This record gives sequence, C-alpha cells and structure tokens, in this order.
Amino acid sequence: MAKIGRNDSCPCGSGKKYKKCCAVAAPMPTDVATTEPLCECCVDELNDRVDRVLALILEHRVDDAEILCHQLLTDFPHDAEGIDLLSMICEARGELRRALELLRQASDIAHARPDYDDETRMLMRTRIKEHEASLRLERRPSAALRLAAG
Repeated sequence: MAKIGRNDSCPCGSGKKYKKCCAVAAPMPTDVATTEPLCECCVDELNDRVDRVLALILEHRVDDAEILCHQLLTDFPHDAEGIDLLSMICEARGELRRALELLRQASDIAHARPDYDDETRMLMRTRIKEHEASLRLERRPSAALRLAAG
C-alpha cells in the first residue's frame, strides 16, 4: 500500500487533508508510558485549553473546537485529553467509528500513565462501551425493515 501524503485526502473519508485529520491523532507513541508528568503550570494550561474546546463543543461550534483541539494535540502530544476531545468532535459530527477509534487511543494513554486517575479511566471505558453498543445497533436492520423483507 502506498504511503499517505500529508496533503492527500484522509483515508477515513472525512474529506479533509490527512494532515488536518487522522495524522494529528496518529497511533499512540510507544514512549507514552515513560513520559514525565506535566509540571503544575503546564497542567493548568492544558486544563484551560481543554475547557475552551469543551465549551465550543457544547455550543455546537465543532469546527472552531477542532481547530483548537489540533493545536492542543500539537502542544501536548503525549496526553489523552486532546485525542479524547477529538473523539467528542467526531461524535458530535456523527462519525461514531472514528470517535470510537480515537477514544480507544485516549484510553490506552490514560491506562498506560499513572498520572491519570481511576475515574477518568472508568469514564473512558464506559464511553467506549456506549459507542460500541451504538455501532452494533447501527449495523442491525430495524424491525420495520425485517418485517418488510419477510
């Protein structure tokens, strides 16, 4: 298979360039478990930016949220928050498969790092199960379709 160029269309089907989509949330680096925890001022900066992105998502301004989220991912590449937020953006757009993929990446980071608390890990696992259930329902034909076909 040919290598995907940064300016090529993203293979996920979003219609965006690869560099603005899946390349940002590429698979978790192998050194995530050994990454040093952030200092207090960086944690504050991360939390402030996470809050801004969340506010934009809640205001249904997902395009603006995505721009800030990509900046967050660039500045904090070893932290789960940016990938988790990107999964929420995908979910808001109805891109559940992509949202689930990103959420699993974020969960892998949270589980590999001791500085993430159990509540965060549990919430991610719960959201993963909810996404998986939604996707299973999406694949099943509805009762009305089964009756019409039968």
